[in-house]
Amino acid sequence: MSKITIGHKNPDTDTVCSPIAYSWFLNKKLNLKTTPKIAGEPNKETQFVLKKFGVPTPEVINKFTEGDEIILLDTNNPEELIEGVESTKIIEIVDHHKLVGGITTNEPIKVTLKPLACTATIAWQIMKNAGVNDLPKEIAGIMLCAILSDTLKFTSPTTTDEDKKAVEELNAINNEDLDKLSSEMFTAKSDLTGMSTKDILTVDSKIFPLGGKKVRISVLETTNPQNALNMKADLLAEIIKMKAEDKSDYFFFFVIDILNSEATLIVTDDSHKKIAEDAFGGKFNEDFLKLPGVVSRKKQIVPPLESAIK
Repeated sequence: MSKITIGHKNPDTDTVCSPIAYSWFLNKKLNLKTTPKIAGEPNKETQFVLKKFGVPTPEVINKFTEGDEIILLDTNNPEELIEGVESTKIIEIVDHHKLVGGITTNEPIKVTLKPLACTATIAWQIMKNAGVNDLPKEIAGIMLCAILSDTLKFTSPTTTDEDKKAVEELNAINNEDLDKLSSEMFTAKSDLTGMSTKDILTVDSKIFPLGGKKVRISVLETTNPQNALNMKADLLAEIIKMKAEDKSDYFFFFVIDILNSEATLIVTDDSHKKIAEDAFGGKFNEDFLKLPGVVSRKKQIVPPLESAIK
């Protein structure tokens, strides 16, 4: 039976490209039979990246099969995994997020967690340490794009020197114009054409257990934030609906302005506003809270929200 490399639901570019790249490594260098899969349709940025480098889109699955052997990349949070994970055998985790807890295994497994901006950086380091010196151009290309995406081309505060070094080494294989490539990626990411309100709210959305509460934090990274902000009424209505469906306690939606490095937070009621003002300071203007310099959910959004909710 083929092992599965896979990431979290509502997949972003890192959680699609890292499982593809790591599957190549496991297959070609460690002689394991693995297949990359994804837990949802890829977003427009990811579609652009896969098409640019001629990499097929992995199969989308919404449920594991009993007995599946899986390698998790870009998550260690059971809330972010598709249905059926409790009946699988997790054999490895590669991730750059904080340890959430809740995943158990019957035997020790290999776990690589590092405080870097991108799982693709960690995957590349593992490959280098294993002596990989023949990475195909298409695999190097998608890994490069994953890092550019997660770091917002090095403007995110999560960016480390190790991420920058990985980009330099991977781009030595492809020699891409990084400014042009990033611009094309972010333009694709910002295209809302054909997307429903729910699509916008779930394109990059995660549920966290914070302070004993179930909290959904959704992010939209865009070069044209006003397009989303103009949809405020529809977004608020959909947030209320999704919150009821999730049975979540709180729902925070951040529109990230990539070009100006700032976020606008949209919430539905006064209880959310109080938590957000306690977390970030400042005051809401109607249903909006401007947050200059805030672009990273992992480093700048989740920690203060967790403190405020506690």
